[in-house]
Amino acid sequence: MPVAATLLFGSLARADQSEESDTDLLMIGLDQETRHVSVGRLSLFLYPWEQLEKAARDGDLFVCHLVCEAKPLIDPHDYLSKLKQAFEFRSSYAAEIARATDFGWFLVSFGAEFNPQLLTKRALWCVRTILIARSAELRDPVFAPERLAELTSSASAQDLLRHRRAPRDVEAVRRSLRQFLIDEGAGDCALEHADWATFVERFGETSNKVALQTLRQEEESQAGYLG
Repeated sequence: MPVAATLLFGSLARADQSEESDTDLLMIGLDQETRHVSVGRLSLFLYPWEQLEKAARDGDLFVCHLVCEAKPLIDPHDYLSKLKQAFEFRSSYAAEIARATDFGWFLVSFGAEFNPQLLTKRALWCVRTILIARSAELRDPVFAPERLAELTSSASAQDLLRHRRAPRDVEAVRRSLRQFLIDEGAGDCALEHADWATFVERFGETSNKVALQTLRQEEESQAGYLG
């Protein structure tokens, strides 16, 4: 696993971390291996350079995050600068907004099936993705939760973002997420009444990787519990 560079991103790179913040590291590999490992408060991502470069030219939001905020820890061949040079904004991030919105309505409808910590984490992903995508469309991408809270008029989203580590019960998270989606005019409210199978089919059709991965994790967790 040859590694060409290691980058720090997230709250530690922005220097707005708290005692509970994670350490987010990206390792740029020279082969085709992709991996994500979380241990305690360390999140380690391994991506091939070719994949990152292609995603940069496609305006990918994760790469946008790296380009805007990452700090090199080990980067002797200046891959971060190469990534910045390759990055091009998309004309629209409607697809990202739509995927986060679809998943948001799913969590509103079926969030009771998840534990409160996972539900809160995924609800925040939906809120942040929608707001980040909208800021990227303005060519002024914002990633810090406190700054994202300033971009929305939704009091529910502001509360979720500013108190994201506060313990919450499932119903409170669902109510807050639902109100955010309504406040932001996000997507088709009719989805609130869709059944599980309709959502799963939609996730597959739109390549909603976060939603599909979450469902797989929940299925594996339930299988392990029942086994």
